[in-house]
Amino acid sequence: MKPCVQEKVENYWQQILERLIALVRVLGVKNFSFRGTNEKLYSARNGNFLKFVELMALFDPVMSELLRKIRNEETHVHNLGKNLQNELIDILANDIKEEILRNARTAKYFSIILDSAPDVSHVEQMTVIIRFVQVDEDNAVIAVREYFLAYVLLQETTGAFMAETILEEFKKMDLCIDNLRGQGYDNGSNMKGKHNCVQKKLLQRNPRVLFVPCSAHTLNLVVNDAASCCLEATNFFGVIKKLYVFFSASTYRWDVLKRHVQSLTVKPLSETRWESRIDALKPIRYQIGDIYDALTEMATDFTLLGSSGNSTRAEAKVLANGIATLKFLVSLIVWYDILFEINITSKQLQAKEKYISLALKQLECPRMFLEERRSDTQFEKVLVDATELADDLEIDPVFVADSVRLRKNKRQFDYEGEDTPVQNAKVNFKVDFYFAVLDVAINSVLERFQQLQQMKSVFGILYDVKIT
Repeated sequence: MKPCVQEKVENYWQQILERLIALVRVLGVKNFSFRGTNEKLYSARNGNFLKFVELMALFDPVMSELLRKIRNEETHVHNLGKNLQNELIDILANDIKEEILRNARTAKYFSIILDSAPDVSHVEQMTVIIRFVQVDEDNAVIAVREYFLAYVLLQETTGAFMAETILEEFKKMDLCIDNLRGQGYDNGSNMKGKHNCVQKKLLQRNPRVLFVPCSAHTLNLVVNDAASCCLEATNFFGVIKKLYVFFSASTYRWDVLKRHVQSLTVKPLSETRWESRIDALKPIRYQIGDIYDALTEMATDFTLLGSSGNSTRAEAKVLANGIATLKFLVSLIVWYDILFEINITSKQLQAKEKYISLALKQLECPRMFLEERRSDTQFEKVLVDATELADDLEIDPVFVADSVRLRKNKRQFDYEGEDTPVQNAKVNFKVDFYFAVLDVAINSVLERFQQLQQMKSVFGILYDVKIT
């Protein structure tokens, strides 16, 4: 091939590549998907990438010539498939990432924000986000920059392994751990525990790495701690979950529910989205009588035949008996009031601009609410509300003692006192559930926001500075 011809061919393919790179950038900026169900040009489901290539060919002679050669089978290497798309995406991503890291190294000091969650294939992935202050001396602009850097696969979710993974990523990115000044993530035990956690591991390498907890996510962990603190709390949310599973299992059950419950309906629980709990409790709190009637109707519907009909009646009867108890009604009122109060504060904490001092003030509301509720007087008020629900269900508002008999512990010495368990069912429930839930919630709030208090004591003065 003559030099001029070769140069012309190279120039042609260079123009093709420039257009494809520009297309990848546009799709990436708009967060559009690239591929469809096939990779055939002029196919109805070939994806956004090939569709935009076809559009460009309508007005651009360079792309039009390429597609003409492909249609006439004059070339079989057109570089429009998934391999080229992935390669271009990786090249651009690496270039953007290197530019971010170059700015971070120029700024010197930086902070990181971490979070992890399993994907659809049940593989744990950790997101790494970097924050630093970028100074543009030419334009006299100082701005806080925050960039997403990478997804990091995790074989383990222990604090020690995650810390080592983070340090390894720093080496790959050529970021010095000595310049790290902040770390932010949720209040999970593997992230901010007292001993073998990410926070402690990074502090061992650099004592200046200040930890700032996620205040909005903390309330989720407060609720989770309280919801798993005792058997009664665990059983309560188990019944709530079973209600949704039961009614949503068939169209017949859902139709019966809708006949009785007009405005609201049962909602599912979510393990990660704690606010779903308040959505799940609201219809039961205010329409438990209608839900009970729906369960009773199915439990006594003898038109249901076969094993599935017997199963439906049996499940409906068990659930009806489960919610028609004073323990369940008291639990329903207690949890709804707690979640309603916490949900208000959580929404406020999720605002984009939130100062530490303002966040602490807002967090005082749920703390004070929980402490005020922890009294015999407040428990009696809850019983009054639960009694009204019991009258609606036409059941006796009394606590039924557990059928399991507790064994007495043998005394090792004569001077030891008798270990006599409390026999009053009402007192047992108040101590084992009501006070237990509130105590765990209060302690969780105080413990998880202690770090926030320390941050305010160090940096709170900055919020009082008046610029004139």
